[in-house]
Amino acid sequence: MDGGAGNAILDRGHGPRSVARVLQLLDRLAGAPQGASLAALAQAMDAPKTTLLGLLRGLAAEGYAVQANGVWRLGPEAYGLARAILAGQQDGGLGTAGRPLLERLAEETGESAMLSVLAPDRSAMVYTEKVESRTALRFSASVGDHRPIHCTASGRVMLAYLPPPWPEEFLSKARLTPLTRTSVTDRRSLRRIVAEVREQGYAVTLGEATEGVVGIAAPVFDARGEVVAAIVLAAPLVRAQPKLAGLARQVRRAGRELSHQMGYRPARRDKKEE
Repeated sequence: MDGGAGNAILDRGHGPRSVARVLQLLDRLAGAPQGASLAALAQAMDAPKTTLLGLLRGLAAEGYAVQANGVWRLGPEAYGLARAILAGQQDGGLGTAGRPLLERLAEETGESAMLSVLAPDRSAMVYTEKVESRTALRFSASVGDHRPIHCTASGRVMLAYLPPPWPEEFLSKARLTPLTRTSVTDRRSLRRIVAEVREQGYAVTLGEATEGVVGIAAPVFDARGEVVAAIVLAAPLVRAQPKLAGLARQVRRAGRELSHQMGYRPARRDKKEE
């Protein structure tokens, strides 16, 4: 740019701090498809209205924001930029964004972390990324491995969050073969478990798909709010069970972070997430 409105975005602020506020503004507007008033943005960002107004006007001049009926929304240039970024990613950015998160989750927990997606024919879950634990006693998996839906944590995440009619069709008609002595195959019990997964935001299996292995999974949503994957932690039962609640929180947090990177912007809450 050469001194036009785009430079005004920076000139009216304070250098890097202003850049950060511009990005925060775009993020806030992305999470408010119905629009947000200047007062609401100022309150949410704890920033002066005069400062934000200057930044918003600069964004509007470049097409990244628009104002109508007293509220601000993302402009066409913002959507064009988003489409261009996603077009450069073969999997919509899932693997690129997910790999560092898996590495961090595996490092923080000491356990194996994977990304799992539903197979195209919806007959199984498929691992697309993995970072294995460095410990000798660990869950080992290969990218491309197929895992059953009904008795894996990742599969239950899909059953909990994919829209109807598929989840109920699967629970009604699929062959629910037990893989271990603890595999749940009763359809009524599975429906109850799936409802609990939807309520708590994550799934846990205790030795149901692999004897002696705990599976913990949380959903990953895309920009449209659709579940596209599950982030999974797998660990030996003897090591994971005593700290199951803490591990579940870490997996759920990783799922939220990856969803955010995939463009998911749920309705913002006044209270902080736990």
